[in-house]
Amino acid sequence: MIDLETRHDADTLIRRHGTWQFMSAALLEKPGHPHALEDDIESFVHVLGWTVLSYLPSPMDKDDRAALVSYLYDHSWKTSSGEKGGLVKALYLKSGNYPPHDFMLPEPSQIPEPIREVASPFQARYSKAPTEAQVKRFQRFKALVSNGQLDEESLNDQLVHQYQLGIHRLSSSEWFLSTIQDAFERPGWPAEDRA
Repeated sequence: MIDLETRHDADTLIRRHGTWQFMSAALLEKPGHPHALEDDIESFVHVLGWTVLSYLPSPMDKDDRAALVSYLYDHSWKTSSGEKGGLVKALYLKSGNYPPHDFMLPEPSQIPEPIREVASPFQARYSKAPTEAQVKRFQRFKALVSNGQLDEESLNDQLVHQYQLGIHRLSSSEWFLSTIQDAFERPGWPAEDRA
């Protein structure tokens, strides 16, 4: 155990490997669930989110900030099969509100937007898959785009498209790595940042 501040029930740790605050919501909610690539990527997103919420300068009240961090990353409940968690993380990811928009910064910052970008595919992971009827409607919509009757940009707003794109992005680390790289290449980062 490296960090006693972030530890959880010892019985839980026997069945899980990793720091509770950074584990994927799926693994926290379903102990014994097979570990997958998207769990590692989500863990990375939680490390970024937790670090920003815990350490980035903010005018937010210290106690409110601590409560938000605890609510988002420490939430758990006991069941007959052990401790479970991840519900709050999943809800924030599913809503597209990660890191939470109510976390205030003293001035505009480059940091939250790339985290929101890399968190966005998890909306698909924690949402219900589109129904067969929704997929069929989307296929008809795509046909209209292919025929030039609708603008291709209109596909971006479609639920099925967003879901499929999110699931596709979760299947490989390439999109995440390129998104982070693109974020670092954007203007506005401190010129003398040695972090």
